[in-house]
Amino acid sequence: MKIKKLFLLVFLLLTFQVLSIEQPSTKKGYWKAQLALGDDINLPFHLFYDYQNKELVVINDEERITLEPLEKRGDSVVYGFISFNSLLIFKHSGKKTISGYFHNKDRKTNGKIPFSAHFSGKKLKYKKTKTALDVSGRWKTSFSAFSKDEYPAIGVFEQNDRGRVSGTFLTETGDYRYLAGEMNGSKLTLSCFDGSHAFLFTADLRNNNLAGTFYSGSHWKTNWIAQRNDEFELSNPYELTYLNAGAEIKFVKPDTSGNQYTYPNNELKGKVVIIQLIGTWCPNCLDETNYFKELYTNYHEEGLEIIAVGYEAHDSFHDQAARIRNYSEKKKIPYPILVGGKASKTLAAQDFNMLNNITSFPTSIFINRQGEVVLIHTGFNGPGTGQVYKDYVTNTNKLIERLLNE
Repeated sequence: MKIKKLFLLVFLLLTFQVLSIEQPSTKKGYWKAQLALGDDINLPFHLFYDYQNKELVVINDEERITLEPLEKRGDSVVYGFISFNSLLIFKHSGKKTISGYFHNKDRKTNGKIPFSAHFSGKKLKYKKTKTALDVSGRWKTSFSAFSKDEYPAIGVFEQNDRGRVSGTFLTETGDYRYLAGEMNGSKLTLSCFDGSHAFLFTADLRNNNLAGTFYSGSHWKTNWIAQRNDEFELSNPYELTYLNAGAEIKFVKPDTSGNQYTYPNNELKGKVVIIQLIGTWCPNCLDETNYFKELYTNYHEEGLEIIAVGYEAHDSFHDQAARIRNYSEKKKIPYPILVGGKASKTLAAQDFNMLNNITSFPTSIFINRQGEVVLIHTGFNGPGTGQVYKDYVTNTNKLIERLLNE
């Protein structure tokens, strides 16, 4: 009898151990997470995590990014960002704690950043901060201020009565997407983590001026300053890139199967065409592509065609083509993406030397039914910019409708 009891006890202990390994966390809900960018430099964000159903969602203000479960590696689980070549790899340190790292596979150096999170509850919670200072409004901003690399931006922020801040920065190459953070005393913190960007902005508010540091991952940082200014405007995105006098848009690029595609061609005669220069690693390009998908669906039967050319982080054609195929399939892109080559604005400018320059991915060229360039748009300000994005969508829809009816 004693042997049977001992056997039963051992069996129960082993069963408990197996269950504890297979189901290390029963905490379904919201998690406070952070990326460790450096000594005492942490990028905060939120997760929704359901271990049982293998659901993991990154939260940036109003944005929700669902990751896909890929595999188990020993005691760790691997989740992939659907839109980018990036992973979250972590293990359960307990029922309320997970830790691991973020791996941006497109980066050859500084591609791994330590990651950790702890369970915060069934509802998304933000702490209330005490401050009489408010950063709501529009800010004229300079990044890398007082250096040869200085570039302008516009900060647009909203702050609620709990000290919670949301908004973004608009630049001449695109926006910094959905930023969220807090105002605590005179200290401003804003961050964004989307699988490509790992952005952290810190600043002090003094005498109605902001001054602080911008961290991009663990590999780069610079200073930034800002002053309230409702009148400041960036350069017109339709004037930064233009067609050289007497030039025409012509190029030859392979598709992902290696077949050469030539523009212009007979199939596009009499069509309205958008030529989109992108990279699958580029979040602003993804924002534009999501909009162009809608544009294509709404107007393709009336004569709209979109041809994208992707410039990729990989070195070989094989890897570039594979990345573009994967991107197209997962994002269900209905128009072709050709293989441009290595991710380089210099290379893109050489390929499209009929333009004065390529200063940003994305860059989009709008061509009428007669094959004439009507507009060229540099960069992209996505849905995180609110009314700026809505105005762009309205104006572009009107442009396409006008071109189709000419």
